[in-house]
Amino acid sequence: MSEPVTQSQFAEVLETMKAMQSQLAELTLEVKVGHAEIREKFNTIDQKFQIVDEKLNAIEVRFEEKFNTLEAKFEEKLNTLEAKFEEKLNTLEAKFDEKFNTIDEKFNTIEAKIEAVRLEVQTNREQLVDLGKRQGSTENRLWALLVALFLMVAGLLAKITLFDRGY
Repeated sequence: MSEPVTQSQFAEVLETMKAMQSQLAELTLEVKVGHAEIREKFNTIDQKFQIVDEKLNAIEVRFEEKFNTLEAKFEEKLNTLEAKFEEKLNTLEAKFDEKFNTIDEKFNTIEAKIEAVRLEVQTNREQLVDLGKRQGSTENRLWALLVALFLMVAGLLAKITLFDRGY
């Protein structure tokens, strides 16, 4: 099945293996050089990242300082505006209370006048009812007087007519 290997074939295989070994050594050397270059580039990149990180930290510190300054200024302005707003609100509230009290006084005055008019109307009604009752009794007296006068005149006429003696 297998044929015997000849010396020339063996030398050829050996030569091929040596060539492969030298190529492998060259590749290994290239890989080591590439690895060293990559490591150097990574170190350079790492240094650059550290520089960038330091700069970012410095920027962050400055940003935070400016932010705190702006926040303090904003807080101060907000407090000033709040104080002014509260002052104006208190002024408006005082004016509103004053106007409300004035309106309330006027309303109470009008209520008192309405109550006085209501009492006067009630008194006038009572007087009208009383006048009506007096008018009724006065009318009754007048009718009684008229009836008495009529009876007197009728009696006088009857006396003159019936009992006239001729004097």
